[in-house]
Amino acid sequence: MQIILISDRLAKARSVTLSAVHLVASATALLLVVLAATAAVYWLTLRYAAEVPLPALQRLVLAAHETEAERNRAFVQQNLNAMAVKLGEMQAQLTRLDALGERLASLAGVRDVRLSEAPGIGGAAPTLMPPQNLSLGDFSQKLLELSRQLENRNDMLGVLESQLFEQAVK
Repeated sequence: MQIILISDRLAKARSVTLSAVHLVASATALLLVVLAATAAVYWLTLRYAAEVPLPALQRLVLAAHETEAERNRAFVQQNLNAMAVKLGEMQAQLTRLDALGERLASLAGVRDVRLSEAPGIGGAAPTLMPPQNLSLGDFSQKLLELSRQLENRNDMLGVLESQLFEQAVK
């Protein structure tokens, strides 16, 4: 392909010959410039989207934030549910320890040892509740309650151990 250049300053016309390689290189360079400009506009749009007062753009940013917040909430709830399962397993283990303590108490000849019952402090009796998702506060409360129960059982089993030791010494 030949391109003829004519100028007012030049007395003669100039011609430029372009081969297929020149055309492909020019098209590639033009494509790269367009892609770079598009990427720059996209990056600037995302970078400053919250600051631009365009309602459509603000809705997109808000939707992205809500999606991320919902994903985080689901992740936290999933972890809380997993910890609640672990809490249930710990409570089951505590029940097994209570049964063991009661068997040991009967072997030691100790009467009226109820390891599974906390000492009376008054108030309403607990009710059975259907399974539900625990909030972080509920989970913390259940964990504190389980910790207190474990301390209580530990104390009672310590007393039982000392009584068994006394019987073995006699």
